Amino acid sequence: MRSVDDTHMGMLKAFHFLLARRNNPPPPKRKHTYETAGTVVHASRRLLPAERSKVAGLVAQLAVLDPHTDGDQIKDILKQLGAQPVKFVPVKRETPISTSKTYPYRSKKRGG
Repeated sequence: MRSVDDTHMGMLKAFHFLLARRNNPPPPKRKHTYETAGTVVHASRRLLPAERSKVAGLVAQLAVLDPHTDGDQIKDILKQLGAQPVKFVPVKRETPISTSKTYPYRSKKRGG
């Protein structure tokens, strides 16, 4: 008789769980759009102080140069950075998509 009570109680708990979830659904997940926002230089391992200062100097030089006029210098600096223990990581800008209605009482089906 004990196993019947346990099974009955388990069924009641399962139905309660299903009803509670239907009455209180989880909030919808936020959706985002992603846009490229450049590249960042990350160390592939822990850098020594000399390496860190060299990489920081090269990155500072890159920030000053203009890609339209100083293309050869940029290529040289990127070659020097490639010799260092760093990797180039793309950065993406995350923009949330709005799920709000334009006007809460407007319905396109009814011509509003």
